[in-house]
Amino acid sequence: MKRRSKRRGRSGPKGPLLDGRLDSRPLQGALLHDQPRPRVMYERSAGGLVLKRERGAYHGLIIGRASPRIWALPKGHVEPNESIEQAATREVLEETGIEATIVCKLSDIRYWFYANKTKHHKVVHFFLMRYVSGTPTPQTGEVDEALWVRLDELNDRLTHVNERRLIEIAQNIVKEKAPAALGFR
Repeated sequence: MKRRSKRRGRSGPKGPLLDGRLDSRPLQGALLHDQPRPRVMYERSAGGLVLKRERGAYHGLIIGRASPRIWALPKGHVEPNESIEQAATREVLEETGIEATIVCKLSDIRYWFYANKTKHHKVVHFFLMRYVSGTPTPQTGEVDEALWVRLDELNDRLTHVNERRLIEIAQNIVKEKAPAALGFR
């Protein structure tokens, strides 16, 4: 009867040792060490769902880009020495012409993507916001449309699944709190 080696799982010159024998299979991933690792960029953005209350119904502000149209919530990069809250309200104002104030945090969306042979890790901080003033005016060169859509119709309009989940969170907040508690008259 053969004894089992105590060296189980250790690496040998050709591969891992299993049961005291040298594994002659080629090393998985050996070529990965020869390849340069992709550069990773870490990005932070902030934005929000701006709500206004009109004739007893809530409406949310969305932006449209490109053709076919991509509908999304306004958002953009956090500048150096700027808080995520400041970035969120600034980006909403820049992209839509709407001044808003933060009611509460909705959620963060995190994802990875590749662009120009660079791997990006992005975190977008989203806030629920209340309309203060302004008329939807798309930012020239960045946004093609900015418009109000009834809150109960936003999920049908938004392109990105993660942003549709934010709408569900906002709908629950609106159901739980009275309009006055959210800052609406």
